[in-house]
Amino acid sequence: MKYSDKLNGFWEEGYHYYLEFDNEKLTVRGYDRGIRIETTVSYDADRLDSEERTVIDLENNILSRTYEGEMMSEIKELVYEKGELKMLYNYIIMGETLYTLTKQDGGPFRHIIIRDDEYIDKLQGKWEKWSSNGKGNNPLVIKNNTVFWAGGGGRFHVVSYTYDRESVYIVPEDLTKSDFGAFTNIRVYPDKLTTTMMVCDMSMPLSVFAREDMLDKIEVPSAAKQSPRNVMMYSPYPPQTPMGMMGIGMMHNVTGSDEIKPEGKRPVYCANCGCKLPENDSKFCQECGSEIIYN
Repeated sequence: MKYSDKLNGFWEEGYHYYLEFDNEKLTVRGYDRGIRIETTVSYDADRLDSEERTVIDLENNILSRTYEGEMMSEIKELVYEKGELKMLYNYIIMGETLYTLTKQDGGPFRHIIIRDDEYIDKLQGKWEKWSSNGKGNNPLVIKNNTVFWAGGGGRFHVVSYTYDRESVYIVPEDLTKSDFGAFTNIRVYPDKLTTTMMVCDMSMPLSVFAREDMLDKIEVPSAAKQSPRNVMMYSPYPPQTPMGMMGIGMMHNVTGSDEIKPEGKRPVYCANCGCKLPENDSKFCQECGSEIIYN
């Protein structure tokens, strides 16, 4: 089959998705640069080379599934048109979104500036956790280029991005992975660290860490003063099914007075991320932090 150099190379939408074509092979990455799909494609190369509207067929178009294997999100249509890619994205909860991608020089990591030499030394040691009740449990410890925390950890890079050089983050050393277990990245400030989780397009502060002598002096983001969790509207369908998932509300912060009392059977898997839940009395998923909703 014939392929086109007009399509081969890297394409990006600017934030959500990055596509790489290499003849028949297509690799789709998400905002975290992690691979969502590796599949083969077919299209009319002559039609594409003549700048006509060209539909690109994907052998596999599923971006994510529920833990039961049902489609969660997909590329509904991918079209080349006048030097651009039009990607019709479908998410079972939010519906369809049309993304426009343009061809770029370089790869999916070209925006990342690694700043290990500048920052690693000053990050060493213990960072205590802030909580509304004072000093919290489970400090975050950085030793050399490894972070240790009760919810995860691992080797890391300190990075910023070409479009925002002043913002500094700790991210996994393997840049194709999105998190350290319970959060997406760690934001570095002069006097504190904040762990965050990406939810759709929103970065949610989850925890704040500071040196012990700074706990009473740091400014804590208001969103971090309450634990974020998914609030699910009651539905006659199980929460892990497509119809049940239509009842998932947006993730937001709630207080204890708004707590939903556990009723029914404890689920085996998290309704939000699909990971297996711990066999204890924990109220929250250890992977994504969502509250465990009883069936």
